[in-house]
Amino acid sequence: MKLIGMVFSCLLFLSLTTWADDTTTFDGMLALANKGDAEAQYHVGMMYNNGIGTAQDPKQAFGWFEKSAASNDPLGAYKLGCYYAGQFAGVVHPDPDKALKYKLVAATAGYSLAQHDVAAIYSRQGQPEEAVKWLKLAAEQGLDISFYGLYSSYTEGRGVQRDAALAYANLKLALQITDMKVDDSTLAMVDEKAAKMSEAELANAQKIIDQWKPRPSDLTIKAKGGIAEAEAYLQKAR
Repeated sequence: MKLIGMVFSCLLFLSLTTWADDTTTFDGMLALANKGDAEAQYHVGMMYNNGIGTAQDPKQAFGWFEKSAASNDPLGAYKLGCYYAGQFAGVVHPDPDKALKYKLVAATAGYSLAQHDVAAIYSRQGQPEEAVKWLKLAAEQGLDISFYGLYSSYTEGRGVQRDAALAYANLKLALQITDMKVDDSTLAMVDEKAAKMSEAELANAQKIIDQWKPRPSDLTIKAKGGIAEAEAYLQKAR
């Protein structure tokens, strides 16, 4: 029992220390954001968005994303687009046109998730060619869900000509890089598709797979950094 109590105390101490560190980061970032720093405004928005270092407050987050986007921060623009797309219902009235407008800012700047979201919007709008263009850009960076989109596009001939080799290559790459466990039925489907392909198609698909490597943009890497990126930015600003 004494050992269990000691372990619990250590875990509690670590939790409180982490919260204290996050609160310090939030306070420092808020001070910087209040001076008009666009990236700091984005980080403050994310901390309100996720409840890191402060209580979760989507309305406050939205306000900071507005300021960040107005100062041309692409990640701030992306999150603003997410709110207009319906994230945290009730904070702002959904507006598909504004959602696309702001997500396009981040997509054009090179953020892979924004590129995928923009592709999905164009697909819903009946613009498959434009959707494929953005899916390719996101897939080049290594976003697994965009490979699934390309697989469907090449399989169905939506926005591109049907191409068995490219469809298969994109499916294999999606499964190769995904963090999720691939079930047996999916693996069986892949084998079934391979059995229907010619040797030339399989060879071409394998060449594509072997030559591919992810090329994430600096913006995508920054977005994935989360709170660690915020802490690093605050240290540089001091």
